[in-house]
Amino acid sequence: MARFKKLPVNVNEGKVVYGEGIVDNIVLLAVKEIPYVELYNQQSNDKMKNSSIKVFIEKDGVHVDVVVKIHYTQSVSDMAFKIQEAVRYSVESMTEYHIANVNVSIKGVMFEDKIDEKPVQKEVNQTPRQDEQQEGNQ
Repeated sequence: MARFKKLPVNVNEGKVVYGEGIVDNIVLLAVKEIPYVELYNQQSNDKMKNSSIKVFIEKDGVHVDVVVKIHYTQSVSDMAFKIQEAVRYSVESMTEYHIANVNVSIKGVMFEDKIDEKPVQKEVNQTPRQDEQQEGNQ
């Protein structure tokens, strides 16, 4: 039979250390999840993250600067607010950091008709429709 040792609750053992670019990657993922938004890049794809996302960790919290472009059908102020909320929620829920501010700069507009949206799953009705049932009875 196994024995379990109960540890005191108020003892803090160990510590959590975040890697250097972890907040950058969390911000990158948060922005990529928003439809109609892309990171603004003037350079190659390798330097896209470095030129579009800036993170500064200060005593009062984390300061994030994000440069994006949005689709022409979207409201600039609404999309900026969505980006701020997504970044704030993602960083604060995945780390112990507090977000002091998120600055969003919209530097471009996309005119492409093809938009990478998240696929919406439709519910499939498992029961046959009443029309099909009536046809089967006749």
